[in-house]
Amino acid sequence: MSMPKLSIIVPTLNEERYIAGLLRSINAQRSESIDIEVIVIDGGSMDRTIEIARNLGARVIVYRGLGEFASRNLGAEEAAGDILVFTCADVIFPTSLLRDVAESFRRDPALIALSGPGIPYDAPLTGHLLYGFYNTFRLLLGKLPRPLKRFSTSTNFLAVRRSAFFDAGAFDPDDVNADGLMGAKLSRMGKVKFSPKTYVYISTRRLRSMGLANFFLHYLYVL
Repeated sequence: MSMPKLSIIVPTLNEERYIAGLLRSINAQRSESIDIEVIVIDGGSMDRTIEIARNLGARVIVYRGLGEFASRNLGAEEAAGDILVFTCADVIFPTSLLRDVAESFRRDPALIALSGPGIPYDAPLTGHLLYGFYNTFRLLLGKLPRPLKRFSTSTNFLAVRRSAFFDAGAFDPDDVNADGLMGAKLSRMGKVKFSPKTYVYISTRRLRSMGLANFFLHYLYVL
């Protein structure tokens, strides 16, 4: 089978600090063997987010006031790829990630969704420990036998076949854990995989803004 086309979907709102890092990490992986498109759904940024994204080759759709998960759904509707790759503006893709994603779906036609750990690139020691615990627990959940097995997903990085995403009903725009609920639906639909090999680098801005206690409680709810 040929390599599937990847559509990378990024919701943004005033992300000029981060968006260039993500898009450059994507552009560095473009090659003749991997077909990639990047769709940025912007909620009405007042900074240079839109300008930066367009200059770095992304297709930008501006929809003022649209929420995060509604933006992801709109990006999925606009996507031309066989595989939807959901991510965030403050993420950095490792150099082989997109090839690994495309190869995973090419080699295994039964695979409908793939996710992996988020590794913080700017965390203090407590942040590294917290994310380490979270990622380890997610990996262990994915190795349990059914019906205990769980597919722990995050829109820092979630790759899913376009057909499966819409069969699952897309993201619930009104639930803070819409990505986790999507993982649960996909797990019931077919073969899913949480792989430590398909990881991404993430910022710790959520940890900084929420505080350690609230961050822990939020991700406890997600799990």
